[in-house]
Amino acid sequence: MTPLRAILHRAGLYVSLACVLIACRSEHREYFYKTLVDADKAGEITRGWIPDDLMPGSSRAIRLVEELSPSREWCAFEFLPSDSEKLLQNLKSVDALPSQVDHIRSPHVSWWPSVLKGSLDVQEIHKAGFQLYVVERPANSVQMGIYLFALDSSKGHGFFYWTYK
Repeated sequence: MTPLRAILHRAGLYVSLACVLIACRSEHREYFYKTLVDADKAGEITRGWIPDDLMPGSSRAIRLVEELSPSREWCAFEFLPSDSEKLLQNLKSVDALPSQVDHIRSPHVSWWPSVLKGSLDVQEIHKAGFQLYVVERPANSVQMGIYLFALDSSKGHGFFYWTYK
């Protein structure tokens, strides 16, 4: 192979590899906020990634993974156990899961509990100390969204998963 042909061949391989890497780019974005105020300042509430009416004011150590297409979200947060009343008054307790949230893809982060990945087992989730709650609300003018909350109110630990219904 001539030197020019080898250079062109190698350049073609690099361009192909770059195209593959761009096409496989992850649409996952991970964020961390010390407080709910910090998340609000960053625009998470305005953009709709954090439902401030469902989060206790004391929410802290907020971790988010946002997936843009299809739109999904995984969130972990801590809160003062004494501040759980606001959270619980807006949530519907469930013992059986709606089909949209009975299987949760892994967000591929270490902080998301294994009991909330894959096909969910309500009894196993309860054994892990969490109660389950669901909230359905419009996601936009056309589609409904659904939140699945797993809360340990006595310890002030919460997780939610959101997707389109």
